Amino acid sequence: MKWKYIASIYAIYIIISVMVKIVGEANFPGNIYFLYLINHSQLPAFNPVMLFFSKYGREYIWIPVTAILFIMGGKFRRSSLLLIGGFIIAIILGEVSKYVMAQPRPFLILHNVNLLVPEPTDYSYPSGHALIVSVGAMIVLLTLPYYISIPLLIEALLTSYSRVYIGVHWPLDVLTGWILGIAVTLTAMNLEKFISTIYNRLVNSIVGNRRKTNLKRQK
Repeated sequence: MKWKYIASIYAIYIIISVMVKIVGEANFPGNIYFLYLINHSQLPAFNPVMLFFSKYGREYIWIPVTAILFIMGGKFRRSSLLLIGGFIIAIILGEVSKYVMAQPRPFLILHNVNLLVPEPTDYSYPSGHALIVSVGAMIVLLTLPYYISIPLLIEALLTSYSRVYIGVHWPLDVLTGWILGIAVTLTAMNLEKFISTIYNRLVNSIVGNRRKTNLKRQK
């Protein structure tokens, strides 16, 4: 995709972020309404499922997925390298956004949020979980067969939804996490040659060092 289209997605994210910075998340249209709609729809039988995805849906799913794809090689390794590149970009932009925006989580502003986990201490906007899993889901959708990508997309959607469900994020945190995630995905796709070049240099460096070590041992 052309950079100008990717830039337009980043622009949408920035415009929403500026609005949030000015008015605050509690005053952003619909944010409280949809928070209560999701958070107050908790069902005891469903809570463990949402807690599972909220706790394990990011690192404990996507790190193993990335590693397995890398080991499988071929087109799967290509997806793995794109995932690594996308995750690095997402982590950087996500952390910068959190500290620039400095938005409090909903339970710090509203008194009737049903919180199912201990209170997180970092900022709310955007959702880091939504950002990471959206990058993962979009990359596999663009690079892998549907029988792999669709289940992972469903996992990403459930993980994102769970963050509002358990009370630690505003709905807007999740929405903007996905917007930024789509932009990061397309950025990684456009930087594929650069990512592959870095990977090949690392491999060549490791192989070269091993050869030197073996030659020294033989001597």
